[in-house]
Amino acid sequence: MLTHFGGGVSEELQQSGVVAKARIEEIWDTGWTINDNPVIGMKVLVLPADRPAFEATIEKTTISLLAIPQFQPGNVVPVRYDPVNPALIAVDFGASVPAASGTGNSYRDRFEPTALVGANFLPAPDSPELYLGTGDSAADVAALYENDYALLGASRVEHGSNPRAALEQGEELGAALVLVYGHFVPPAGETLALLPFRPRPAEGGATAATMPLVSGLGPDEQLATYWGKTRPAILGIVSRPLNGDEQARLGRERGIVVESVANGSPAADAGLVPGDVLVAIDGEAFGDVTAVPAVVTALAGRRVGIDLLRNGSPYSVMVQLNPAAP
Repeated sequence: MLTHFGGGVSEELQQSGVVAKARIEEIWDTGWTINDNPVIGMKVLVLPADRPAFEATIEKTTISLLAIPQFQPGNVVPVRYDPVNPALIAVDFGASVPAASGTGNSYRDRFEPTALVGANFLPAPDSPELYLGTGDSAADVAALYENDYALLGASRVEHGSNPRAALEQGEELGAALVLVYGHFVPPAGETLALLPFRPRPAEGGATAATMPLVSGLGPDEQLATYWGKTRPAILGIVSRPLNGDEQARLGRERGIVVESVANGSPAADAGLVPGDVLVAIDGEAFGDVTAVPAVVTALAGRRVGIDLLRNGSPYSVMVQLNPAAP
């Protein structure tokens, strides 16, 4: 998977467990968080390669906010279960879902899609741009979001040192950009440039605390991530809920923290910056962060006021929202 913050794989499962695909049937919020990341429970349908499918319950697994779209009913995730007692099961973030059959391109065989909600893509180019990720994958994510890219999915492979195979998979997906991590040897006579985009600083000069894109990559592993170019956003922010420390510091439970702002977006033109805490739009209080797209879409094309907190102090801006995409 792309990001992980502990999947609950015990030492016993790590040694004797079997890796398989599992389709998510149901998810629920446990009410717990670890380092501000949600802990969820799941009911899954496990699809082993050598035995009949069976249902199982994963009581707790911690995921990053960035990975929430991947953990929705209908999506497939890698799990590790005890073949003697299949009730012992956990999401295995370090495993790749076994491919049903090889195609000769490990990036295609090991591709894991990201569930996308509301993304409106521009037509795909003839061939994606290919870049090497930096040592700060969280900054890479923020920079790509700011430049109107959306994550299509990723392939985590072993000994897949030819980036051209990743580029081929990107072409099949209609990606505009392929970003690779790990040790890659470019074809003879070519170079592999670093991702040229960098995120804008947050308020006060710090970099926004975006979730990392990759963790736990082994020395012989490569990760290719595929990004589509989206049409201009109505507002143009990536946001998250307030965490516990922020709630205590600000004395409020509800608010939307801006993590990144798309370049040239209405949010950027209005002067919103990472770290701003949005509390109301057009006079209506912001609540659940997952409701933001619907709220913003309902106001598309209008000039609206946004009330926010900047460095803990009240502040307001006027924003001319883009019209909704056709």
